[in-house]
Amino acid sequence: MGSIALADSINPSTLIPALWLVRPPGDRRLASYTLGVFTVYLTGGLVLLLGPGPALIALLHHLHGRVEHGLQLGGGILVLAFALVLWRSRNRQDDQPHARHFHTPASAFTLGAAIMAIELPTAFMYFGAISAILAAHPATPMEIALLIAYNALFVAPLIVLLAAARLAGPQADRWIAVASGRLRYIGQIALTGVAGAAGATLLALGVAGLLVA
Repeated sequence: MGSIALADSINPSTLIPALWLVRPPGDRRLASYTLGVFTVYLTGGLVLLLGPGPALIALLHHLHGRVEHGLQLGGGILVLAFALVLWRSRNRQDDQPHARHFHTPASAFTLGAAIMAIELPTAFMYFGAISAILAAHPATPMEIALLIAYNALFVAPLIVLLAAARLAGPQADRWIAVASGRLRYIGQIALTGVAGAAGATLLALGVAGLLVA
């Protein structure tokens, strides 16, 4: 589960705004932003873990035949469309002007919370980790502890960024500007590749299943 959390943490949607928020003087803003990300992601996971999670997983296990393959086909098309949008926008120049409006810790917290609220419905790696926790049938306190650990690993890059900015001092601004551009491009290319592979796999499974059903 730790490896899933670390892979999930390399998320351009959370890291790129963080690079802007940490620009001096941004320690408090980035700390609040990280707290917003952590709070919403953990809350959503707890709701699923302690609420409808088991029922939803049981329902998915009972999906068979044409319904299952139809969902795979539709999901594959959606993911491939998402990958296409990412690929077409890979060279777009964007200096993230929206993040500059979040000058206070409270507004930075809101930004982090809003980003995770939007991304939560498509957090497939997170859902997989929750499914693994539920499948292991640990005691409820252990389930909660595992979910907290997952979220701590998820925000680890943000915490590392905050620590690095504090150590770098005034020189951090130039380093962050360079890192922001590179991270955006590399992250977008990587996400496009992952989304394209996942979409193609789902599409192939759906088509093949419908043909033999």
